[in-house]
Amino acid sequence: MPDLMIGSRRTGPPRTWRAAFFAGLLVMGILIVAYFIYRRSVSYEVPPGSPPRAPVVTAQPEPGSPPRLEYGEASLTWAGPIAVVRAAGDPHTIGAAHGRLLAGRVVESATQFQSAIDHAVGPGGWFGGWTYDMRVAWRHRFLDDGIPDLHRRAIAGLVRGAAATGARLSYEDVLRQQAALDVGAPAPWSHEVRLRRISRGLTIVMPQPGPTTGRVWVGRSFALPGVADGGDAAARLPVVSIVRPTGKKAWAGVGWPSLVGVVTGINQDGIVVTVTLGTGGDVQATRTARPVTLLARDVLERSATLDEAVKLVTETPTLGAASFTIVDGKTGRWAVVERSPTHTAVRRDPAEAAVGDVMVASVFTDDPENDRAARISPAPARARRASRLARTAPADIAAAAAILRDDRGADDGPLPAGHRGAVDDASAVQVVLIDPTAMVLWVSETGAASGRMRAFDLRHDLLGEGVRPTPPPDIAAEGEVERDRDAAVRAARAELRMARRLLRDDAPVRAAERVARALAHAPSLPEALALAGELARRRGDHDAARAYWQRWLEAGPDDPAMEQEIRAALGM
Repeated sequence: MPDLMIGSRRTGPPRTWRAAFFAGLLVMGILIVAYFIYRRSVSYEVPPGSPPRAPVVTAQPEPGSPPRLEYGEASLTWAGPIAVVRAAGDPHTIGAAHGRLLAGRVVESATQFQSAIDHAVGPGGWFGGWTYDMRVAWRHRFLDDGIPDLHRRAIAGLVRGAAATGARLSYEDVLRQQAALDVGAPAPWSHEVRLRRISRGLTIVMPQPGPTTGRVWVGRSFALPGVADGGDAAARLPVVSIVRPTGKKAWAGVGWPSLVGVVTGINQDGIVVTVTLGTGGDVQATRTARPVTLLARDVLERSATLDEAVKLVTETPTLGAASFTIVDGKTGRWAVVERSPTHTAVRRDPAEAAVGDVMVASVFTDDPENDRAARISPAPARARRASRLARTAPADIAAAAAILRDDRGADDGPLPAGHRGAVDDASAVQVVLIDPTAMVLWVSETGAASGRMRAFDLRHDLLGEGVRPTPPPDIAAEGEVERDRDAAVRAARAELRMARRLLRDDAPVRAAERVARALAHAPSLPEALALAGELARRRGDHDAARAYWQRWLEAGPDDPAMEQEIRAALGM
């Protein structure tokens, strides 16, 4: 009888597949848990709310008055090509009115701004395409934490209002786009890649003549050259918003269809706010802080005095870097609050009358990004020219508009059309004049300084004075030549954007054709001459490159960094 062996080891081949199977289950479980944690981290909770169920109808308030589109208590009218949206109520209702009345324009605008969010994330190597959307979401995971509930409800209302017309918008995309000016990246096919910014802005505070002291005009020019289409479709035709929020101050702002915040505005107490974006080494998308355009809206809705507005801006953490120009129309006093996530500087009634894209307070001297912008950008020269022009009070509102239309350099010599150092920015998407004492707003109907500037009576719109609005006369447009010039510059820059796209696709011959088309539109456009010279150099035609670059230097270079490179290439 064989011995009974208890606990003996069974012989046979090792069953490693079992271990592998359980290891795979463990890895799969970890991945599933990690995915749900990731989704929880990057998802934005959509605030509840329902748009008003009222239909959209056409109405004519008075015989002979222009028709308007009505949606509940909100309305849309047109001042030439300018859309004027009047809305009231809670944030969700106001947002829904904008989305419902502007409908497809909101989608068109949001589509162009999406590039600023998408291109803020790099390609990511071999597996970049698989993980791209995940990395975009991860980079912006904290944005909604820095946006107050009332603004998130306004964004949700905008999306739901547009959706009611059949337009398709993503709440996540529109929310991120409210921070595009703070942490977005310029489109790779725009010249702004060199400057690492999306917008270009200028604010000028000009004294008014007359026996009454302390009255000022505020001039404003704002462009979006770093957006996918250069602002041509995203924001070319301005939107004037007349907003009466429940329990807050009424305000008027000039923006674009998908904007919930404010870049240029005035409230019922005559407080003017403009936002000019800057750059800062401490700007990070992963911070929990307020986008600057939403902070500007807070200022309009909550501030009755200059001191209240300055305090609100200085005490609120900002996501991006910007200069807030705040003017009190009742006293004529004004201040510039320069903000970055970690630094703040306040200048009250500064000697320089113009505020540009570079922050000038001493606290920002050591900021590497701000210092870089000061060295390679034409913004400082542009601001100096505007300040010099504004030292003497303009004789009237037409003379104030002439400052915004100035196209000369520091030496009073003429600059070529489209020169980025000129006060008159041919790429502008809004040019505005504000009289905060008289409560009058003038807005260019073409987005550029050369256009006719329509007047709006804010005493009626914001204060309810008078049976009907009685604005002063509009400011006449410049001559046909100037308007044609601006249109030619826009067409040329559209060709240049396509040329840079083709260069990214390694198609230099087709890119050169696009540059040639740009020069046909605007032969002296500095941006086109510089790129034409670069393409000639790449194909080995050094004589042509030298000729283009000489023309660029003679016309007046508008890129200080590129000027050094070109002079070095020419041996100058």
